[in-house]
Amino acid sequence: MQVRRGVDGRRKRGELRRSELLRATVEVIRCDGVAGVSHRAVAAKADVSVASITYHFATLDDLLVATLTWAADDLAAELHGWGSELGSRPTDELARLIEHNLVRRRGRTLALYELYLYAARRPELRSAAAAWLEPMTDIARTFTADPRKAQLLVAALDGLLLQCLIGAREVDRADIAALLDVLR
Repeated sequence: MQVRRGVDGRRKRGELRRSELLRATVEVIRCDGVAGVSHRAVAAKADVSVASITYHFATLDDLLVATLTWAADDLAAELHGWGSELGSRPTDELARLIEHNLVRRRGRTLALYELYLYAARRPELRSAAAAWLEPMTDIARTFTADPRKAQLLVAALDGLLLQCLIGAREVDRADIAALLDVLR
């Protein structure tokens, strides 16, 4: 039994370290983009040795895939239940969700889009990038029973989020209401 606890303790510490490294990677991406990610940059951000990073993630691709997957899981956990909690003013709640991702979670949102666009050039990242759309699609299904329209709503929200991230527009609840009207 003692040995088992030691192994479980090491596994738990390893998982915690891995999460710290993934959070540090998101922070590097937020500050410097995907191009700024290196084992050395993440090690500096996490205040650990480079060996610690390479122990968990041998290659940068391993690190980027794991970061995108971890961030997508984090987003999915955060969004879980949003669709069932939209209440009597779903358009306002959707606008609040978008604002939340642009203000309180801006760094994560920016890093996700960096990784999302990076996946266009890296086939090994595509499935991880596509997976982060699932929780938004689940929410979109609360606005329309048509699966195609739900996917179009997510695509439109993607465009809206990108435009807001680059400062080309601000979130406008009237635009969201108009978009939902078109897709219903």
